[in-house]
Amino acid sequence: MKISPSIISSRLEFLKEEIEKSVSAGASSFHLDIMDGNFVPNLTMGPDFIRAVRRSTDLELDAHMMILNPEKYWKIFSSAGCDLFYFHYETPFDFHKVRNEIRGEKKKIGIAINPDTDPARILDLVPYLDRILVMTVYPGFSGQKFIESASDKISILRKHIDENGYSCEIEVDGGIDANTGKIVKKKGADVIVSASYIYGGDIGERIGILKSL
Repeated sequence: MKISPSIISSRLEFLKEEIEKSVSAGASSFHLDIMDGNFVPNLTMGPDFIRAVRRSTDLELDAHMMILNPEKYWKIFSSAGCDLFYFHYETPFDFHKVRNEIRGEKKKIGIAINPDTDPARILDLVPYLDRILVMTVYPGFSGQKFIESASDKISILRKHIDENGYSCEIEVDGGIDANTGKIVKKKGADVIVSASYIYGGDIGERIGILKSL
């Protein structure tokens, strides 16, 4: 299981140290929650924060773009050091235009879907995606309770990807710990995001637990 720690839940006053502990424990990437106070009610990191993370690790940085008009801003975050960009299906944008631009910069693209979004709506996009982000909480705040019914989307997407031989991975974000991680792995997740579970305890131990699921 690949683990992508959500760095916003780390002790930000010790950012470099927390990143180094995560890397040593076997993190495969870092999940960056970018929120604008409009698409979701919370405000989080901007490009300067991304640059600070980039200076501290060579691992892939995944930008979860919980913002309105993401097509206007992804290049700013690309310049700051992000490698993969999740655009929410629930935010209108020209998918193929953005995809071509992102590919032109040798970066990756993903689609994120909220717990109440039917995965059938994105099946036609799967051949063009590097990754799908299935949300098992409503985006906006860390520490929410895992919505198990939302994880059923993983099985649907896994079946579609495998039957068609697509290379797209499935990542899951929201309320992930040792118990819920087992649920999403069983349903076919490739990558799991964890925030408060990892950074609310011993980082190395908890990443190790998630990796071994």
